[in-house]
Amino acid sequence: MDRVVEERRKSRKYDILLLGATGYTGVLTAEYIVRHLPVDLKWAIAGRSKSKLESLSNKLNDLDPERVQPEIEVVAFDDSSQLDSVVKNSKVCISVVLYWQVGEIVVKSCVENGTDYIDVAGDIPWLRTLIDRYHDAAVNASIALIHLCGVLSGPQDLLTWAAARELEQKTSLKTKELVLSMTEFKLSVSGGSASALLAERPYDPQQLEEAKQPWVLSPIKRPQTPIPANFLGMREDPTLGLLSATSIGAELDRPLVHRTWALLQDTDQGYGPNFWYNEYSKVSSTVDGISHMLTSALMRTVLNFGPTKRILGLILPKPGEGPDVEKERSSRLKFEAVAIADTDSDSPPRAYASFSYPSGGYYTTALFLGEAAASLLYTRNLEGRFAGGCLTPAFLGEDLWRRIREAGAVLQLNMI
Repeated sequence: MDRVVEERRKSRKYDILLLGATGYTGVLTAEYIVRHLPVDLKWAIAGRSKSKLESLSNKLNDLDPERVQPEIEVVAFDDSSQLDSVVKNSKVCISVVLYWQVGEIVVKSCVENGTDYIDVAGDIPWLRTLIDRYHDAAVNASIALIHLCGVLSGPQDLLTWAAARELEQKTSLKTKELVLSMTEFKLSVSGGSASALLAERPYDPQQLEEAKQPWVLSPIKRPQTPIPANFLGMREDPTLGLLSATSIGAELDRPLVHRTWALLQDTDQGYGPNFWYNEYSKVSSTVDGISHMLTSALMRTVLNFGPTKRILGLILPKPGEGPDVEKERSSRLKFEAVAIADTDSDSPPRAYASFSYPSGGYYTTALFLGEAAASLLYTRNLEGRFAGGCLTPAFLGEDLWRRIREAGAVLQLNMI
């Protein structure tokens, strides 16, 4: 761990600060911390409502009354001095707030107060703004800002890193393409996710158009290339099977993974100069693929049409609500990835990586947030010898891979 980081942490009251703890994802993350992180962890749950925080605290105490219980911090996010007072007393901040409302205030506080930070923000224009405003300052201050560390991007980014590394270690070849399959995944919506989907963002048309570009978060720009698929939007892979270019997270994951590629490019962890990332949903047949395509088109239409968005606002979960926790707990998911070597061979070497977890997306997000925080707290060994900046889950690399495996995720990595 960097000596500068170690020195500034010595007198801090909290190991981990969980901001937005009373939301649906926040509660699951708090419960994950209680069940999996060390019992002597010094941490705090923070939010606007004292009564909700007290209710959560009682619930956490019932889960494990023998461990150190979290402190309660009531925070008004629009009061910078109040926010700063708790952030500067914390070593790592997990932020699951409504990002487009108060997210930048939290990031700014973490950078100014020397606190490592993790989020699950699924908003490309917002992330572009953060990178422009805070990356250099975070690099200079050795502050790690780990973005999109949830189910829609965390496993994908980590699998890409693992497969590309496996390929190079076994063949000395770089990766030309990473193909990822959402093999098993059931989409469910919490109140926070619903708010993000339905919110009217303050972005101009140019920002929205730029957000669609696959290299928008990358410091290295490259031409946009078509996603390999036939006229029905499908592709057959010898390992992953029949795939449809309808993955719900592709537009988010592609810019994130390409940012990882660019930042690692000049390090010993580089994926290769010709790398690109493509993401799909696994389908059982051509008919199933067409059904996925039509469903995806319908969802986009609904979300872009004012009257239907207003109707959705009446029926989707409200902040703090979400899918049934027991059903979510038993909703298994699996992602698979293949790294294809950058070579002229007709049969290039391929490395395979997979991630599966016995619980659904929100539990997977809690897994990644909790173990990423533990990685920054106890190890903080960032890939590519980075000390800070606007980074991605892959920068937690080997340590995060080990931690999520020990916490119950099933990980596979091999040549095929």
